[in-house]
Parts: sequence; structure tokens; C-alpha cells
Amino acid sequence: MSKINDPWVLIQNDEFDSAIEFIDSMFNETQDIFMLNNKNLALFHLKKYGEALNQSQQLISFRNGSTSVDFLNLGIANWILGNNTIAIETWLKAQGCIYKDAAGGMDIQVFLYLAGVKSKQNSLKENAIKAIKKLLKSKRATNWPGPIGHYLLNDITEPELISYVSNIPILKERNLCQADFAIAIKSLERGDEQNYYRKLQDCVNLGSKAYLEQMFYLAKGELEIRN
Repeated sequence: MSKINDPWVLIQNDEFDSAIEFIDSMFNETQDIFMLNNKNLALFHLKKYGEALNQSQQLISFRNGSTSVDFLNLGIANWILGNNTIAIETWLKAQGCIYKDAAGGMDIQVFLYLAGVKSKQNSLKENAIKAIKKLLKSKRATNWPGPIGHYLLNDITEPELISYVSNIPILKERNLCQADFAIAIKSLERGDEQNYYRKLQDCVNLGSKAYLEQMFYLAKGELEIRN
């Protein structure tokens, strides 16, 4: 095991096996549920999607389904494993969570929008659009990733979306990852599959500074499915 005793640092250094070993050891001692968030990310990097699926289900149980990121991760694992219907059902459940992103759950609608476009379920996409419009009426939508909603609704252009990205280090890369993901979706929606995968690759190319973003892992998964 690495001598580093911070699981997040281990993950940023791409020491995923060491991170999991450390997290398991610490969780057995402390029962600190927060530690398991990092384990999920390490499992995604190692392509251990079945284990990530089980880990996400465990977190949902521990937190009584209160946190949307757990459902997002569970959906990502199912999506990459080819369980698309279950993934969509899981992301729909995320809408009822108490704890969501700073814009009130915009990331959930981005995932559902992609699912609608990718699976050619127009009703799913239209419902995501309705939900986005409702979210944008709230003051919380001024927070990132709120601007992504305006972009998906064609209220703002791609350059305008990028202009909302934070200039603060690390936040910048995380915002860019989500912006690139949204741009990828719109590319796929208009039939530009080549740019869809190009922008997903841009998400992944942001590297460790974007490891905290769920869209990073769905982008990574989509690229793996393609290959």
C-alpha cells in the first residue's frame, strides 16, 4: 500500500487499488460513510462496474436515498453495463432526493436528456426539458451547473456557456468537464456523432482535476462502450 494516508490524494495520483485498500481499512475502523464516496470513484477508474453498482446501492441504503450523487453513480454503473432501462429509472429516482447539486438537480436532468437522445426516447427528453425549465425559474439556477440548462434549451450559445465556467483552479476543470459533456449531448442530438465522442474525450482529457464530476465517468464509460 502507498504511504499516502489520504484516499483522495491516492485517487488523484491514479493509485486506485491503494485507495480502495485504504478506504476499506478506514471504513472498517470508523464506519465513516463519506469514505465510500471515494471508493466508488476508484472502482469506476478500475472499470469494476459491478462492484461500483453494489457500492452505490450500499450508499443509497446508508443515506436512506437522500443524496442524488448516489443515484447518479448507480445509474452510470448500470448504463455502462448495458442496463440502460435500469439506469434511466435510477436517474429518475434521483429527482426525489433531498441533497442535489447547487442548481437544484440540473446534473440529473442532463443525464436524463442524454438518455433520451441516446435511446431515441423523445418523451424522456421532453420531460427533461420541462424539468430544466422549472429548475431555471429558481434563484438556485444562477449557480453552476445552472447555465448548462440554458444551453440545452438553446437559450445561450456554446461560447456563452463556456463564459460561465469558473476561473478558479480545479473548479474551472470541473465546470469545463460538465460543459463539454453538455456540448457533446447537443452534438449527438443534431446527428454529429463524431463531435459527440470528441467532446466526451475532452471531458476525460481534463484528468484528475475533473475526477469529482459524475459526467467524467459517464463520458469515460461512453467512450469505452464505443471501443
